Amino acid sequence: MRNQIETIVQSLTGSPTFAYGTQNELNTLADDKIFPCVFMYPLQPIEVSPQVNGSVDNTFTIYLEFLFKTDFGQFTADNETYVQQALQMANQFIVKASKYREGEGRYFRVKAGIKAKCLPVYNKFDVNTTGVGLTITLPTMYYDTF
Repeated sequence: MRNQIETIVQSLTGSPTFAYGTQNELNTLADDKIFPCVFMYPLQPIEVSPQVNGSVDNTFTIYLEFLFKTDFGQFTADNETYVQQALQMANQFIVKASKYREGEGRYFRVKAGIKAKCLPVYNKFDVNTTGVGLTITLPTMYYDTF
């Protein structure tokens, strides 16, 4: 899953860099990253749904932060431009995730009304970053049949 998300992130406008890890790991990794950057946190619980045809559907809840480096001491109002740019990146991520193909078909089943929330993030990490955090549930299209 991490590899598919990273591939989608690398195709976004502005070529953001990508990092994956826990809160503490990302804080350390942020020191050496080029911004804008998308941080992916470990997967939330994965919903596993057995189907009648012997297959299993998997639904992943992911949390990503789309961040820009900001200066220390800037007020929240000074960072609104970064929040808007990060929101545009998050929106583009959702569109690209819905079209992402692996093999002969789409990888994610992204439909209208899918659950996604975006919250502004201010002054995060030691390097001081601002942007948005996106929580989205992505069901996969491919599953194993046993």
